Amino acid sequence: MSDLDRTRQLLRDLGFERVPEVLAELLEANVKSDGNRVELLESVLRTEREFREERRVRTSTRLSGLPAGRSLQSFDFGFQRGVDKGRIELLATAEFVARRENVLLLGPPGVGKTHLASGLGVKAIEAGFSVSFLSADGLIQQMLRDEQAQRPRQRKFMNIGLLIIDELGFQALDRRSAALLFRVISHRYEKGSVVITSNKSIREWPEMLAGDEVLATAILDRLLHHCHVVAIDGDSWRLRHLQEQLATSSSNG
Repeated sequence: MSDLDRTRQLLRDLGFERVPEVLAELLEANVKSDGNRVELLESVLRTEREFREERRVRTSTRLSGLPAGRSLQSFDFGFQRGVDKGRIELLATAEFVARRENVLLLGPPGVGKTHLASGLGVKAIEAGFSVSFLSADGLIQQMLRDEQAQRPRQRKFMNIGLLIIDELGFQALDRRSAALLFRVISHRYEKGSVVITSNKSIREWPEMLAGDEVLATAILDRLLHHCHVVAIDGDSWRLRHLQEQLATSSSNG
């Protein structure tokens, strides 16, 4: 066994996963740059740390339920001029999650609310926070099933760093469902952040929440206490793509 092979085995025995595979390349790069042993050690440790961090982000993103491919980098701020890019970039630092603050993304269908919420979720994961992404209907259905089965359980989304609730308002909630939503918001109040996307303005929430103004006020009181409200008024992505397809079909015809 060569010296290099023995070193690789020692690294594996110590729990290193990536470095044994690229050790030769790291040694070669160190020699070419006339680096010293301290610089080589730093390169070894940095390579392993970056590998583990990338794996953590991939795994956490997969388990979060976030839609694939919806990062802030892929959001077209040039098209959607109704979005304050600077404000989104500030939220992307995930400082609002550290402070247990909330975000409401409000606007008509198709303006990119889900895309922005997903992008913020990715940034939160990269910053080290746990994230769960659920549609409003999916959230309510999970809680209803637990309630009907009479087996109370502490769902993961109750205590994670950031809970994203998507598409609240596409279906009106009955009194029972609205009460379950209140339970989630109340439990997480000042304990964890919530991002909600909704096609309903704040003044329409009482009607959306079973017409119960008292319950709507209780939910909004907790959500808005520490909250960033982002109202988006712009064109629909889907309508733009449809128009482009129609234009292409017309030109080809």
